[in-house]
Amino acid sequence: MSDCLHCDINDLVQKHLEPGDADLAELVARMAESLVDTILLAPENERLNLMAEVVAALGHLYLEKSGAIESESSARH
Repeated sequence: MSDCLHCDINDLVQKHLEPGDADLAELVARMAESLVDTILLAPENERLNLMAEVVAALGHLYLEKSGAIESESSARH
């Protein structure tokens, strides 16, 4: 494992895609399930706000990485 959780997760996802016959929709659904499990670790009174932050980040990161908007941070990769 590295110091970059993002990189570690992407490496793991790549390994699941390597066979070539991976179901991308199923893989994304499993990743979403894992994210929900993580959100549920938060105190109950914080979960809705955390969920909103996750959805906002997902949308923003998609727009950045797809090139629809300019990246706000050079620290991300």
